[in-house]
Amino acid sequence: MNDTVTVFSSLKDLGYQQAKTGDSLSEQAAYAISKIVGFPADISAEARAELYAGYQMRYSERHPAETYAVIDGNYVQATPEHEKSKKVEKVSIGVEFAYSLSSQEFGKLATTNPALHSIVKKWREATSDYCSNRLGDLKRAASKLINKDKSGTRQTVDFVVSMTKMFDAQAKSVKVKESKGDTTAQAVKYKVAVDAFWKAYKA
Repeated sequence: MNDTVTVFSSLKDLGYQQAKTGDSLSEQAAYAISKIVGFPADISAEARAELYAGYQMRYSERHPAETYAVIDGNYVQATPEHEKSKKVEKVSIGVEFAYSLSSQEFGKLATTNPALHSIVKKWREATSDYCSNRLGDLKRAASKLINKDKSGTRQTVDFVVSMTKMFDAQAKSVKVKESKGDTTAQAVKYKVAVDAFWKAYKA
């Protein structure tokens, strides 16, 4: 799993790039706060899955898939000779391949193909660590924004604003689930329920 390396022309360039990265992370954290209810303290499974999909894309860019030659049941990194030979079985393994397997399929490999399982395991673990670290970065940046006043006191979010964001987020989720055939998700009934809540709350 080779890693691409960023080249800096000088310390000035490094400073500029670092500042740019910091600014971008703050903007990304602000977006996450506006789109994920309760973030960074809480994050739904759906939101986490979407973020992880993006993190996996970036990890794949930095660590492109590698070609392995299958020799007597063993997987070795393909040499130029292996690449040219049509007689040698080859397989490209990277993030996409590693996560194309369900957890159950991956688990079975430990018995059916231990050599392949070992390689896929390395890709999955490295990718998982990367994703976890990136989410940690985002959470820390979000916490800094929320606690940006000098006293460090968490800003109080207006209850009505908080509830409105939650209802809006769930409204989108209900529509998506309903479109996928979830019979328990009904957008019309959800809207009626939300309207009833606000009517009762503001009475």
